[in-house]
Amino acid sequence: MKTILFPTDFSDNAVHASEYTGLLAKKLNANVVLLNIFSMPVFTEYQVPYDIQDFTIEMKSASEKRLQHFTEKFIENTNLPQERISQKVEYGFVADVIVETAKALNADMIVMGTKGASNIMERWIGTTAQIVMKNAECPVWIIPQNATITYPQKFLYAADLQEDEITATQKVMEFATPLQALCKVIHIDDYFEVNVNEEVKEKISELKEEFKDDDNVFVRNIRRDDIIEGLETYIKSYKPDVLALAVHEKSLLSKIFEQSVTNHFVFKANLPMLIFRK
Repeated sequence: MKTILFPTDFSDNAVHASEYTGLLAKKLNANVVLLNIFSMPVFTEYQVPYDIQDFTIEMKSASEKRLQHFTEKFIENTNLPQERISQKVEYGFVADVIVETAKALNADMIVMGTKGASNIMERWIGTTAQIVMKNAECPVWIIPQNATITYPQKFLYAADLQEDEITATQKVMEFATPLQALCKVIHIDDYFEVNVNEEVKEKISELKEEFKDDDNVFVRNIRRDDIIEGLETYIKSYKPDVLALAVHEKSLLSKIFEQSVTNHFVFKANLPMLIFRK
């Protein structure tokens, strides 16, 4: 049985994302670990509590009570069996603890809500969701606050054709298949790509050949002046339920694609995203 890690800060956005977690848990027959992370507030030298250890215990106790209440509402809203839900309260930096907890649990995926970057500092340093998706070893589902909560039936995987796209597409299908969803693999190249005609044609042909017997996978290549605008236009016409994107660090082109495309949609998308490592 799969394990989903769901971090919550008890916000409305977290409640919204928890509904999607419930849908995935039902479809994938998964257990859910609800995680809350608390940290110490910043004190001046005149504000530090007399007994910092007792203060930490109080904070943890308060988090446990809030998480218990959140769990009760989660079970009520999703109708998941109580025995498939567990709770964890941890101390530390939020993004780091999420990544470490997922690794310790050997989680199959992380599901978390995001409202995008709320200020210039967050855009520069990165939101919690961005940091998690770049460092987590397992796939990460990002659920924007405006995303519609519905069973995913259509995946759109935006392939950059850097590295092994056959394996990457298979990873997407590991989620799409049990959800009985279609998957369209699309590559949008711009006029700055080197040797685009031959290299792209070859890789697209390899993908089509690999999945020619799978009626749920469709592969397309489109050329546009701008990758992001081209992808947004395609999203409007295809109307996917999930946008799948890969993150990786190996090549300059990969980094450019990841930073410009992945970050853009984490900030601005209004549909769920599946982010995974190549």
